[in-house]
Amino acid sequence: MTVDYKEIEKIRNQINSILQAEDIILFGSYAKGVVSKKSDIDLCIVVNTNNKRKLMQEILLKIDIDIDIDIVIYTLDEWEKYKNDHSTFANVILRTGVSISG
Repeated sequence: MTVDYKEIEKIRNQINSILQAEDIILFGSYAKGVVSKKSDIDLCIVVNTNNKRKLMQEILLKIDIDIDIDIVIYTLDEWEKYKNDHSTFANVILRTGVSISG
């Protein structure tokens, strides 16, 4: 199975219509180009917000896609704090992910 870049672009555009992300990072199997039928799209969204829970609900309600998606949200402060710490998930995302912000 190949990476569906049009689907990823569609997701990015839908997220950008909902919020102004500092960065949107594709990670996991899609970023590695190793996609199977069971693969979902893993995204990290870095955004300047005080309410990640509300933002996550809004994203999940408004995104219209035909594939499973897994979203991780970091505030800008969290991202700056954790991205260079090799013991954090943020660092794994930074090292293995691909920015799709545009």
